[in-house]
Amino acid sequence: MKKKFVVLALIVFCGIIFVKFVLPVFDLGSGMPASSENSAATSTATTTNYDAGLKTIPTRNWSVLDPTTTAEGVLLESLGDNFAFYRYNAYVMWHLASLTKLITAAVVVENVGLNAKIPITTSTMSVEGEAGNLQAGEIYNSEDLLKIMLMASSNRAAAAFEEYLGDQKFLDLAREKMRQIGMTQTVIYDPSGLNDANEGTPNDIYLLLRYIIENDPEILTWTRLTTISVQPLNSSRINLVSNIDPIASRADFLGGKTGTTPLAKENLATVLEFRNRYLVAVIMGSNNRFQDLDSLLSWINQAYKF
Repeated sequence: MKKKFVVLALIVFCGIIFVKFVLPVFDLGSGMPASSENSAATSTATTTNYDAGLKTIPTRNWSVLDPTTTAEGVLLESLGDNFAFYRYNAYVMWHLASLTKLITAAVVVENVGLNAKIPITTSTMSVEGEAGNLQAGEIYNSEDLLKIMLMASSNRAAAAFEEYLGDQKFLDLAREKMRQIGMTQTVIYDPSGLNDANEGTPNDIYLLLRYIIENDPEILTWTRLTTISVQPLNSSRINLVSNIDPIASRADFLGGKTGTTPLAKENLATVLEFRNRYLVAVIMGSNNRFQDLDSLLSWINQAYKF
């Protein structure tokens, strides 16, 4: 009897301790520690606000006519809900130019890594284009050389990766990567886009950007850098590299790439924060890609009710 009384007393005592000292630490409404209430509320509010924009399907105002651009192909699509605001020739192939470098970047990140030592050879330096300010004999960390390739659109940096892997191996890896992504209407023959036979569609570039965001997001992060200082591994020279993309400094810019050749004209593949969405804008064959981009964004605001 005495033993039962002792056990009962212990249970009552533990209950008092729990109610008085342990229970107040938790917020029963959220299931979160009370000390985390503010941060949890902030996080939830942010998520809710973002989701709110996606739960409401934009309604088309058909009194607003389709946009007029100078481009050969256009795609405007939201990543969160795959909502297509506008497509024009989205499945028609066009010259990629330096949009090719996004494919090259994915191949390098996944098959070479970020810490490989990439030499700049005399063969590399024979490739057209001085962007990136590379010098023969230098050796770069692969991550640094990727930044140079993307920010300065360096053809020689792209060629250095191809040489490091081997011409055919690079092409095999790139074509396998495109097959994996579902880029069935894209063909490439070099890593930089100098070859105008490199062609793809706005829809395939959309798929590529989606893949990069989900698997290699650092690629787009690098394209947002405006200026970097890079030092070769075997030299004391400091290489100052600037981003040639004029919209890289925009607050709504989440990453992307431009491409230009006389035949391709002006290409643009970008991800923007727009109306609580991640909006992919692909513009190919434009006479003025940035003017077309601004015009298209303005058109969405007029043509859709959110």
